[in-house]
Amino acid sequence: MKKLKVLLAVPIVAGALYGCNKDEVKDVPEKAPVETNTKEEANKHTNESALFNFTNFSLDVDYSETESYDVDYDNERNGMEAELEDNRKNEKLHGDEAFTKLEPLFKQLTFDSTTPNDEVIDQVISVFNIADDYQSIEVEVKFTDGTKKKFERIK
Repeated sequence: MKKLKVLLAVPIVAGALYGCNKDEVKDVPEKAPVETNTKEEANKHTNESALFNFTNFSLDVDYSETESYDVDYDNERNGMEAELEDNRKNEKLHGDEAFTKLEPLFKQLTFDSTTPNDEVIDQVISVFNIADDYQSIEVEVKFTDGTKKKFERIK
């Protein structure tokens, strides 16, 4: 009976500690996002982890009605998802394969939630080598501090 109580107490205590002290969890995967309540905490953890400064990233580039370039990246507590689809190159990547291709590109992105729209779009065009004949670009980002931003350019 004593062992049963101990076995039941461990998950309850672990859950309570996790809920009260999210920032001190030591067993977090390297690429996990940092969810915080303040920008100061987010900046601290972003610098410590040397990861991207966002937890979600979506890029939609339309060249025509049938040609597009799409990136979707979500790194949430329940796991990471990555997808890249380039109709012009007939390329569809998912999961690890997509993330392997996206990670070096994401590392080049230096914008944050205060960067002006045009600078963000220019940086994305440069980093992702977007061809000049695009019709529209839309970037949606959720930064590690919880700020959500949408950046657009339509020709």
